[in-house]
Amino acid sequence: MAGVDDYIGKTVAQKYRVEQMIGEGGMGKVYKATQLMLDKPVVLKVLRQALLSDERTVARFQREAKAASRLNHPNSISILDYGQGEDGALYIAMEYVAGKDLHHILSREWPLPEARVARIVGQVLSALSDAHGAGVIHRDLKPENIMVEQRRGEPDFVKVLDFGIAKIMDTPAGDEGPALTRAGFVCGTPEYMSPEQARGAALDHRSDLYAVGVILYQLVSGLLPFDSDSAVGFATKHLTEQPPLPSRRRPDAKISPAMERLVMKALSKNPADRPQTAEQFRAELQAIDKERRAQVGTRRGNAASNGVLAPMPRRMTPLDQQETRIGDRLNEAANPGWTDQTQQTTLNTTPGGSTSPDGPVPRPSVGLEPATSPERTRPGLDATQRYDSAPFKAPSTLPFKIATVVLVVVALAIAGLFIYGQVKGPQVPDGPRPPQTPMPLNPADLTRLYEKDIPKEQRDAVLASKLASAGDEAWHRGAAELAIAKYKEAFARDPLPETALKLGELYFQREETGEARSWFDRHRKDAPNSHANAYIEQVMPAK
Repeated sequence: MAGVDDYIGKTVAQKYRVEQMIGEGGMGKVYKATQLMLDKPVVLKVLRQALLSDERTVARFQREAKAASRLNHPNSISILDYGQGEDGALYIAMEYVAGKDLHHILSREWPLPEARVARIVGQVLSALSDAHGAGVIHRDLKPENIMVEQRRGEPDFVKVLDFGIAKIMDTPAGDEGPALTRAGFVCGTPEYMSPEQARGAALDHRSDLYAVGVILYQLVSGLLPFDSDSAVGFATKHLTEQPPLPSRRRPDAKISPAMERLVMKALSKNPADRPQTAEQFRAELQAIDKERRAQVGTRRGNAASNGVLAPMPRRMTPLDQQETRIGDRLNEAANPGWTDQTQQTTLNTTPGGSTSPDGPVPRPSVGLEPATSPERTRPGLDATQRYDSAPFKAPSTLPFKIATVVLVVVALAIAGLFIYGQVKGPQVPDGPRPPQTPMPLNPADLTRLYEKDIPKEQRDAVLASKLASAGDEAWHRGAAELAIAKYKEAFARDPLPETALKLGELYFQREETGEARSWFDRHRKDAPNSHANAYIEQVMPAK
């Protein structure tokens, strides 16, 4: 075919109407097409006509169809058909996946939560487990060959693609046609090659697990384990160098120690030191995610138990208890030596006022002067023994009677006020009041929001986090308008740089370059060292 336009609008093999080109590679082009019989979208991979005379390329193309047709797993791409068009070009028809490849997600959405990383990679490993069980080694795993689709109820649903250089391990000798790789020949993508693949040695399924380790390293850190400007440089480093810990290369990334250990284990030079099967790898990944979720639950529980709890509502004090306490305070004022400890001692030893485990201490009479008053004790006797003989008559009790009358009047007044308050309205309990409904935002509050500085006293990080999560969910569903609205509300409540970045990306996808640039500029202003700056410069070069 001379160009893209030669196929768009054409019908291939009287079955598939080509709608648009969605990709291009060295072997051919990839189109979105419609299967006419079922009116169903499919993907057509068409081999370039110029390569039809190359036996090795044709065999490789046929190998992809044969390898993928062996697989019957939800996370592996399904091959629907293989054949030759009217013009002699070979094609493979496969299911259409309405999603983004993992490379796109890494470029646009990193950092990814560890739970999301585990969900995506777990499905890749599940697909590999099925492929390895069918005797198929992928040999070219990379983010571009992993599609991620947002389905209802199934976020981040994965499909593993492109078995173009897959090795079928149990094919009888001589049944494959010409050898696809010569001895010592290296195939695959250098950034993701296992050491044994880089040296051209014999491969088994553990080579794919090394590639998963590279992808996992990239997902948690945003970086490849090695940097180089050439394919030979990458291959050499995979063969000879130990990759640095992802947490050292990206200290700002949130990488759990268990996840980092698993990544480094998968990147072992010796295949025997890696996880030995895809299922084992997946089980270890799931164990890490389960432990993480348990720790999150524990932290939440501790936060609930160790946090500052609201005090219990103050219980109403009966009138007689109010009266007693006021009387005690009056006695304290009249006798400075009358302390809580003295009072407890007196009540514990005075006949008729003793305490015991069997019952409460009867309340002393209002205004009762303490038995330790020096005028009321006989020298040489116990302080609680009162004088009853004539030579030691107690002084006049008139002042105490007056005080008692005053006390009763005051207590009755307080009781009256209390009862009046109860009748007029309920008593407001002590403790923090329930949270108030946040003030609604006016449309003007969201206009040119990227220029505004939100005062700290007006910020609400908790509400902003909930709004941002709602925006994420809307974005994953493809509801861009709703996602923008939620992100703007979140930014108005708490102006975080990552929210500005998401708004810039959404406006960029909608081709509203003015708004996109303004939000990207706000992100760079608030996070001058952001990892996204290189991407922003790429899509929004300086004017």
